[in-house]
Amino acid sequence: MSGSAATEFTSVQSQYEVQVAGDLERNEAEQKRIRAEIDTLQGQLEALERDHALLLGVQRVFAEGARPGGAVRGVRTPAKRASAKASAKAGTAGKQPSLAQLLGTLLAAHGEPRSAAEISAELAADHPRRNSNVNVVRNALELLVAKSQAHRSKQNNSVFYTHAGRDAAPASD
Repeated sequence: MSGSAATEFTSVQSQYEVQVAGDLERNEAEQKRIRAEIDTLQGQLEALERDHALLLGVQRVFAEGARPGGAVRGVRTPAKRASAKASAKAGTAGKQPSLAQLLGTLLAAHGEPRSAAEISAELAADHPRRNSNVNVVRNALELLVAKSQAHRSKQNNSVFYTHAGRDAAPASD
């Protein structure tokens, strides 16, 4: 009986080995499928983020064009006059370049395409008081692209930006 028990144990063990091997194979296949799905979703998310940035820019343009209470452009309210006086008192000493100007300068300083994250990190290092959130930088870069002051290129799932002057210079040769 001990010989029969050993044979039965070996038979059960080999069945488990086959089952575990099959389970591992199915697990690896499922991981591969889910990774592919994640890559697809990541691409869709990046496209949606770009669309969102573009829509925010369009919304900002609409908001700047609309005046509260239907006020006519150029008419100064008391609040506007007070803020204009405060600005005049502050003078030009407190003026900072706009985010778009800073980004244009950063892009022009580099010869190769750069991602929004790289530009954001450089902005944070060079101008620690400025908002260097990646989404804010990406929105401003998309605004530069819309104004033809920068170019956007896509490589795989990444988006890179270059200064518009970089592309125009070699073309004039």
